[in-house]
Amino acid sequence: MSQQGYLRQPSLQGQSIVFVCDDDLWRVDAAGGTARRLTAGLGEPATPMLSPDGKWIAYVGRDEQHPEVYLMPAEGGPARRMTWLGPDVIVRGWTPDGRILFVTTHGQPFFRNYRAFTLSVAGGLPQMLPLGQV
Repeated sequence: MSQQGYLRQPSLQGQSIVFVCDDDLWRVDAAGGTARRLTAGLGEPATPMLSPDGKWIAYVGRDEQHPEVYLMPAEGGPARRMTWLGPDVIVRGWTPDGRILFVTTHGQPFFRNYRAFTLSVAGGLPQMLPLGQV
């Protein structure tokens, strides 16, 4: 009998799938096989998104209690904290030019007022998209 897990929040890019299970990120080939654990942090990762070129995973990490955007190589390795915003953050995907796309309530007067931002994989300040509330 094989072990079964509760697999959630999958991201598919090319022949790779990244998903959340047991409070960690895992990666498996789209054709199947054995999944490999990519994280083993203190916080629970969420909303992982593989980059269009398949080289990066952007996700929400809670290693320091509140959610922030993190980035790590898709093959595994150390994750890098990309934001220091404080309130609710959700990674939503990638832009066609390879920037992380996320939404946050940072700087908003009410907790459900999300605004969309992009962020370079090189880091720097997030750029707010001119979309209004999303």
